Amino acid sequence: MISAKKILLFGISFGIFSLLILAGFSLFAASSKIIFKSILIGDFLAFLNFVLGLLFVFRGHNRPNKEFLASLFGGLLIRLSLLLILLTSTLIFLEINEISFIFSILFFYFFYVIIEIIYLNFRKR
Repeated sequence: MISAKKILLFGISFGIFSLLILAGFSLFAASSKIIFKSILIGDFLAFLNFVLGLLFVFRGHNRPNKEFLASLFGGLLIRLSLLLILLTSTLIFLEINEISFIFSILFFYFFYVIIEIIYLNFRKR
């Protein structure tokens, strides 16, 4: 049976593993370091968003529904604001491949949001 802890462990271990693999590729790749760096930064920003989301969920855990929803939606507002600031500053100040960065952050963001939704669904049961 799949438990909420296993889903959470999968999401965190996938995030750390993908960050390590992409960091290795960006350090040792001879031809396309900028592309791997762009994908690595996109993965890092999405993983940071995922971890912050889990912190807000754990903060609202075992509280009344009103406090839990305030923690969840307040955390969502803070996470999206922080992601917007980091995304625009990354695009403006860093030398990256913009297309690789945007598609990687889009892919990893949706992946981590799906993991977060599955975790919340299984945690409630």
